[in-house]
Amino acid sequence: MRGIDQKVIDFIFKNKLGTELLNANFGIEKENVRVDRDGRMIKTPHPSAFGDKLKNNYIKTDFSESQVEMITPTFNTLDETYHFLENLHDIISLELEEEYLWPQSNPPILPEDEEIPIAEYSDGEEGQEAKKYRESIGEKYGRKKQLMSGIHYNFSLNQRLLNEIYTTFSTNMTYKEFENSVYLKISRNLMKYRWLLIYLMGASPVTHKSYKERCINRMTNIDEESYFFGDTISIRNGICGYKNEKDYIISLDSVKKYVKDIKKLISSGELDDAKELYYPVRLKARDNKNTLKSLMEEGIEYLEIRLLDLNPLVKNGIDLESLYLVHLVVLFCLLKEDEDFSEKCQEMAFANHELVASFGLREGVQIYDDCHKKMPIYTLGKKILEEIRKIIPVIGEKEAFLNKILDSAMEKLKYPRKTLSAHILEGIKEKSYTGYHIEKAIQYRKKSEQKEFNLIGYEDMELSTQILLKEAIKKGIKFEILDRKENFIILDNGKKIEYIKQATKTSLDSYSTFLIMENKVVTKEVLKREGIRVPAGRNYLDIPVANKDFDYFKDKEIVIKPKSTNFGLGITILKERFSKETYEKAIEIAFKHDNSILIEEFISGREYRFFVLGDEVAAILRRVPANVTGNESMSIRELVEVKNKNPLRGKGYRTPLEKIKLEEAEEMFLREQGKHFDYIPTEGEIVYLRENSNISTGGDSIDYTDDIPEGYKKIAVKSAKAVGASICGVDVMIEDITQEISEDNYGIIELNFNPAIHIHCYPYKGDNRRLGEKILDLLGY
Repeated sequence: MRGIDQKVIDFIFKNKLGTELLNANFGIEKENVRVDRDGRMIKTPHPSAFGDKLKNNYIKTDFSESQVEMITPTFNTLDETYHFLENLHDIISLELEEEYLWPQSNPPILPEDEEIPIAEYSDGEEGQEAKKYRESIGEKYGRKKQLMSGIHYNFSLNQRLLNEIYTTFSTNMTYKEFENSVYLKISRNLMKYRWLLIYLMGASPVTHKSYKERCINRMTNIDEESYFFGDTISIRNGICGYKNEKDYIISLDSVKKYVKDIKKLISSGELDDAKELYYPVRLKARDNKNTLKSLMEEGIEYLEIRLLDLNPLVKNGIDLESLYLVHLVVLFCLLKEDEDFSEKCQEMAFANHELVASFGLREGVQIYDDCHKKMPIYTLGKKILEEIRKIIPVIGEKEAFLNKILDSAMEKLKYPRKTLSAHILEGIKEKSYTGYHIEKAIQYRKKSEQKEFNLIGYEDMELSTQILLKEAIKKGIKFEILDRKENFIILDNGKKIEYIKQATKTSLDSYSTFLIMENKVVTKEVLKREGIRVPAGRNYLDIPVANKDFDYFKDKEIVIKPKSTNFGLGITILKERFSKETYEKAIEIAFKHDNSILIEEFISGREYRFFVLGDEVAAILRRVPANVTGNESMSIRELVEVKNKNPLRGKGYRTPLEKIKLEEAEEMFLREQGKHFDYIPTEGEIVYLRENSNISTGGDSIDYTDDIPEGYKKIAVKSAKAVGASICGVDVMIEDITQEISEDNYGIIELNFNPAIHIHCYPYKGDNRRLGEKILDLLGY
């Protein structure tokens, strides 16, 4: 075996291109079969929540209606790719009702072959072709075989890296010819050394007795339902796995020869289509509708590695370390000196593939090196890993992480019983094939539920934006982050483009609508002209003038708030008798948030947030002011600290609830009650820390959508329409929700131009009102 090409390594190091080795272009495709709680394949259609499987960019079906396929977009880092894959897995898992994603490449309990439903598609040429192809391969190979699931690893190299190498090392080649030659070299080496990935990442050692009878009859049973070959690392990659009936020799010397060999197999009737070639590595063009033609015209755009098993030991079917391991092997295949890959070498590579897949757990198994001589797996694998280790210092980042990955790989090579398959085999022996995997499936579903409100990799964005993005992913709508800090995104389904800020600022509402709702004085005037009750009050432009009116307000219940603020900031509610000092402090707080404030009557009752979407109220929430409940031993300060530990609470609108703060407003409100932060409440005593009930100031959210009479919903819609708003938060005070609407039982205290949706999707108590989904519907997606 030839080692790393030192000239290229030195060039990359000298020109500081090492980081470009990791910053490439990555994409992952993953399949999972849907099953019930007993581990039986679900026969129901692909969930309608994911829309048209041909048009959804991220969530499709593979061979069967029962087999979900997840497809990530292309990212520049493996971390981003992995996070998106995890989001897809979680989104799908949480959408399934009484169903689970089977975590194993080998199928679950299967019905008879003809009972396995082939994927159905909408009418049209593309849909009919897709179904016809599946019917053909189902007939040829059997439908059970098509239920084998796995992971496809797609990648292309960083263009800057390729350009620099091309400029320095290529001679008498166009850039595209050079690029093709690089990917062909990687492909040859991947085909030659693919046995290493099968050994290190194989995770399908056992299958269920309902799998293909021809294969089960050749296996040994562990128990009544679990069958294996004894030392198998990957049934999926072995003789009974996802492969053609023959090992076809395909030239990787040039794109022309590669295409010619595949066309020859098609013309001879060996294959019906290029897609039917179950090759471990595929050359891919940008246009996948006519791959061979595009390869000839456009050249190789990226490579697809197709031999990775699902790993049942982790929720997503693969972990981040394994993705980096695959990429290190790819870099080895790129940077090693080129060597012979004749037909004989291809035959030896197929032999190694089968030897490792079928006998990898057996101590002392030998495989071929240099196309003719044999040596133990450990000896050859160690040589490869030692060469790979030379690349890590050149990369110049993540060195400890990457070396740890290689250390783990070396351990597995040395001790077959430390491989993934060995661990899985032991678990199946203890719990049975179905028992082991369904336990994992249920466990992973619960993991998806634990923090279902977050979109992994986008946690820095507002939660409402994360929710909208999750819904876009579910519907298969492409998106782009235009400004992360401002939560500005673009959605594009191929027919419609929409620019959205903070989930609810869209093209549906005009700038004048925004200006009206931003100005509380103008908002009140607009609503008043529509005959809608609003609180009476006065507007102030400076502190001294507002302070002078203390005598006018001192015997009233009032609200002091900035004219143009949101999220409850700077608002103080003063009830009963209050001191001049408290009054002036509240004015000072309000002026910190705006140069103009309102002092208006306090409308009694409870406050409810109505979320208006188009012509309907899509959700209603009662927001309970920030509070703690006493236990006779802890102070208010300590009780707040405990309550803030709830994972639902965070900062900056990235969690369903906000952490409770102990600041000026809370101190002042407690003082009015004769309490302070170190006061110890009695057992069960509820202490409110603020009068206003905004979630943004630590309040609790309780869903009331189904409990409020229609009259109040109609007035909320009327209020939104009065200012021309399609998406609007209407804050309504209601004295008694059991009574129908009347002039003295309600009051509109505020309209919000940017209402948060997360509080309605993940309330403290109540149902998820799925506002992200409804916003996309209103936008026409």
